Amino acid sequence: MSKTIMAVGAHTGDAQLTCGMLLAKQAMRGDRVVIVDLTAGERGTPAGWTQSDFRAYNVECAAKFAKKIGGESVVLDVPDGELYAGKEIELRLARIMREYHAEAVLYHWKNSLHKDHEAAHRLTENAIFYASLATFEHPEATAENPLPRAPIRQFMCAENWEDEPGFSPYFWFDVTEAFPVWKEAIKELWLAEHSTSFKYLRYYEALSVARGARMGVDHATCFAASPIVEKRRILEAL
Repeated sequence: MSKTIMAVGAHTGDAQLTCGMLLAKQAMRGDRVVIVDLTAGERGTPAGWTQSDFRAYNVECAAKFAKKIGGESVVLDVPDGELYAGKEIELRLARIMREYHAEAVLYHWKNSLHKDHEAAHRLTENAIFYASLATFEHPEATAENPLPRAPIRQFMCAENWEDEPGFSPYFWFDVTEAFPVWKEAIKELWLAEHSTSFKYLRYYEALSVARGARMGVDHATCFAASPIVEKRRILEAL
């Protein structure tokens, strides 16, 4: 039975790079996959571009990436570098989770070198709470669109090079069959091959090979257990 998997990234590129291989694999198996970029990453504007033009370009590229892996793209209008956890944006994300009936959510690890990544982690966890709590009526719900709770059952944190502090792989996935699809799609994103600060495509391709070697496959991707899961384990043990 198919399910809906949602990946949430702080910037265009985060979820596509860290979750894209698994999303492509699940789309190939018939699942609905949705990528939500909280910002378009426009502060990384290359020389010769305006921020507004680069933002529009990134939004377009996010849509192209999603289409190539068989998914859907949503990019919010929050300015890059100005992402903060707060009820307004948490409820916006919760509404998206409810509208898409998300059943699994992939998102940033709790620790990061980047402030937007840490904010994305906190606000996504709070959005999961608002989206999945049956007794919480979303303030934007109407008789025509009641926004019923999202049946979220699984939460995992992606492996991102900027989110390494304390990250420990818990879930391992063989993504060999989906790797060629991801590699072709990720080239739609400017930073994958053109960033002068970090070799994104090279790094994540190499990481998938290294993780795959541990599993005895060509390519694999890893996720950490969400702190939500850890909290539940602690409560269940008490």
